[in-house]
Amino acid sequence: MSRGEYLLIRDIMVTDVKYVSPETPLSTVINIMIQNKIGSVVVIGDKREVLGIITERDLIEKVLAKNLDVRTLKAKDIMSKPVIVVSPDTSVSAAANLMKEKNIGHLPVVENGRLVGIVAEGDVISLAPEFLELLRIRKR
Repeated sequence: MSRGEYLLIRDIMVTDVKYVSPETPLSTVINIMIQNKIGSVVVIGDKREVLGIITERDLIEKVLAKNLDVRTLKAKDIMSKPVIVVSPDTSVSAAANLMKEKNIGHLPVVENGRLVGIVAEGDVISLAPEFLELLRIRKR
């Protein structure tokens, strides 16, 4: 059994998740990502339910590639949805496989319908290095 099969997402997830509302200006979202040196921000509703996610890839493909003005956009305009999420009790192995299968690098962690954490592929690789090759294959 590999380390990733017995490690759970709750063991590696980041609980200080940066999140915004759907109405947050995109310029604010970008500033949050830059200031915190993170690759994604979760978009949540009033009950802390996950509505969407904005990643660096979203910014490149949906804004920069289309030459849109970040000053006129809100989080809801470019967020990816529906969001693929995991529970804190998901194994790291299952999460790594899900990331590969869905070609995603960030998984919000939801418990009882509320955002409680996030895990990025870097978190998975740093604590379960055996997934490096699996996630590298996804990038090809």
